[in-house]
Amino acid sequence: MPPPQVSEPLVAEPARAIARVPEAAVQDAWVHGLFDASALRTTDGQPVAVVRRGRLNRDSGPDVTDVRVQIGGVLWAGDVEVHVTSGAWETHGHHRDPAYDRVVLHVVLGADRQTGTLRRADGSALPELVLLPHLDRSLRSLLRAFYLTPRLAPHCSPRWAEVPEPTRRAWVRQLGAERLRDRARALGQAYGRRPDLDRLLIGRAFRALGYEANADAFETLAGRLPLGRLRTLDGPSVHAAVLSASGLARDDLFVEAPSDLPPMRTEAWKRGGRPANAPLRRIAQAAGWLAPGGPFRRDAVAELADAVEAGHRAALDRLRADPPDGSAPLGAARAARVLVDAVLPVLLVDAEQREAPGLAAAVGEVFEALPPASDRVTRQFADAGLRPRSAAEVQGAHQLARAYCDEGRCARCAIGQALYPALARVR
Repeated sequence: MPPPQVSEPLVAEPARAIARVPEAAVQDAWVHGLFDASALRTTDGQPVAVVRRGRLNRDSGPDVTDVRVQIGGVLWAGDVEVHVTSGAWETHGHHRDPAYDRVVLHVVLGADRQTGTLRRADGSALPELVLLPHLDRSLRSLLRAFYLTPRLAPHCSPRWAEVPEPTRRAWVRQLGAERLRDRARALGQAYGRRPDLDRLLIGRAFRALGYEANADAFETLAGRLPLGRLRTLDGPSVHAAVLSASGLARDDLFVEAPSDLPPMRTEAWKRGGRPANAPLRRIAQAAGWLAPGGPFRRDAVAELADAVEAGHRAALDRLRADPPDGSAPLGAARAARVLVDAVLPVLLVDAEQREAPGLAAAVGEVFEALPPASDRVTRQFADAGLRPRSAAEVQGAHQLARAYCDEGRCARCAIGQALYPALARVR
């Protein structure tokens, strides 16, 4: 294999200096266009034209979403993942995570031994761009601007080591529970407007299945499905019906679908990422939920309440139903996301409606037991010395960042009060 093509930077930067650059600084350089885009090339020599740099993703999944780049004359739509060096792609486990199959370009600050050799979870080669040679300023200038710009969270991270770890973790877990209750409260209001928990759960689960790019489209699709009718069909017919309603029906699917499902406009779907047929793959997985043996075949709320009461592994397995077309089932990471975003908050609403404290307790236990996801916010907290150990702590980190750090509510934060005792007296 020929060595990767990496241009020489205008200003030589020592390897040690590159290693000290925070990943967030490289993300800022990409999103804000702090580089000369006139002569970009991938490490295998393909020209790169940036049509849209995208926007930072503060949730789980790739760092930058809604990207449009032309690589070797082909226009790609999808995500960009940003690291300081290439090796972090595998260190973070992205090469095993299908959520990163939509990454169309891996942007790194500097090259290392793994540059030009990376692959996605689906086995396809991952195009890479080394940004350092194209920066419009020195690393010193880049870092100075980065550190002088207010960051997302946490502002007090240099002093976090002064706060006992049990105090930090207890606070973050408390905030995770707060975030889950906030979601349940919002869904309870939706339930009040339309008292159908079954439909509410399915709509939220479809939304979580769609990733950020197609969340709205999947929720719209769920709202158009005649659940009673679909639940009488066999697996292939369910799949054909859902495809028909989506407006993305394939010509090679020779199964007659019900003709009265109003199809969506194809413009509602974002496609073109990796893999190119991502919406079709997710639609097949959604059809598996409604097919015989799937968790939504009968009463979705009752089915998943039973699974949650059996523990987090049973709940994950229940959501990983086999798609009717024989394609791969939902990955464990996405199943966990569906649980956190949709199933658990809806079940809290159900527990409140039925006055079922046992179900509410089971929801909390699963929330604490689900493995953590990695995203931009959790990596910031990991750099500060708090690496989330569960989905509850991941959600707590997001709640801390959004409801406290971003809002400057240090006086209301247990960590802020521990660092600055005078804040506890501020009302």
